[in-house]
Amino acid sequence: MALTEKELSALEDLLSREKLLAAKCKGYSQLCTDQELKQKCQVLAGKHQTHYAKLLTFLNEGGAQ
Repeated sequence: MALTEKELSALEDLLSREKLLAAKCKGYSQLCTDQELKQKCQVLAGKHQTHYAKLLTFLNEGGAQ
């Protein structure tokens, strides 16, 4: 079943937000001097990057058929 234009638009928004959040968390981790906080930011950056990759894979592998 093909995705509607509205669904595709929502997925594009999600992709954009996940990419931005990954970049922000990575940037914050580089600014942190507290190692525990730095690690938490790095973990969050990784989670957002994973979400981005999963959404992109979904779209590229037939989610948008």
